[in-house]
Amino acid sequence: MRLALFDLDDTLLDGDCSDRWNLWMIEQGWVSDADAFMARAEQMHQAYHAGKLKLEEYLAMTLAPLRGRRVTDVQKEVERFVATHLQPRIFKQAWACLEAHRQAGDTLLLISASAQHLVQPIAAALGIEHVLAVELSIEHGINEDARYTGGSEGIFSYRGGKVLRLKQWLVEQQITPSHTTFYSDSRNDLPLLQYVDCPVAVNPDPVLAEVASVEGWRRLDWRTSPNTSSPNTLSGKSAHA
Repeated sequence: MRLALFDLDDTLLDGDCSDRWNLWMIEQGWVSDADAFMARAEQMHQAYHAGKLKLEEYLAMTLAPLRGRRVTDVQKEVERFVATHLQPRIFKQAWACLEAHRQAGDTLLLISASAQHLVQPIAAALGIEHVLAVELSIEHGINEDARYTGGSEGIFSYRGGKVLRLKQWLVEQQITPSHTTFYSDSRNDLPLLQYVDCPVAVNPDPVLAEVASVEGWRRLDWRTSPNTSSPNTLSGKSAHA
C-alpha cells in the first residue's frame, strides 16, 4: 500500500484555516476582546513561521471561545465557514494532485497542526478519508449534550509530533506502507519530510526551500505557477516522481 500524506495550511489551502477561523469567531461575537485576541494571534502566527511557536499556548487562546459550546452547534458553524471561506481557496493544483494519487490507488491522509474540528470537514470536502489533527477535549453531559472544554488532548500533530502520530496511526490501522510521500510548505514539517520516502516541498518557506534545494527534494510552486493542472500530471511529472 502506497501512502500519500498532505499538510493543509499553505499547502493544499491558500492560507491558514485557523487564522481565518479566528476572524470568523470574532464576526460571530465569540471573542470578547477582539483587538487583543488578534494582536496575540498575529504574534503567534509570526512565531510559527519562524519555527518558534509553542502550540500549547496558541491552542489555549484560540480554543477558549469554544468553551462550553455544543459540539453540534460548532460543527454547523464550521461547515458553513468551510463552504464559504475555505473551499474556494483550495489550490486547483491541489485538487489535481489528490486526484492523481487516487488514480494511482494510493491511500490519502491529511495531517495537520490545526484543530480537528476544522481539519475534519475540510478533509471531507477534499474527499480525504483519513485525518490526523489536534484533538479537542469534549465533556459529555446528559442526553448526549457534548460540549467543548476549550482544551486539547493527546499528542499534537505538530513538528516531531506528526511523525509520532503517523506511527501511532499506522499501528492502529495495521498498515505497513510500501511507499510514503509527504507534501508540505513548512520548516515545521521537516521531521516528517525527512521521515518519508518521498518529501515534496509545496510553496516552501525560505528554510524549507533551502533544505529542499540542498537535499534535491521535489518542489512545487502553486502560488507562482498558473492555477490550473491536468488531473493526471503534476508539474509535468507523475504522482510518484
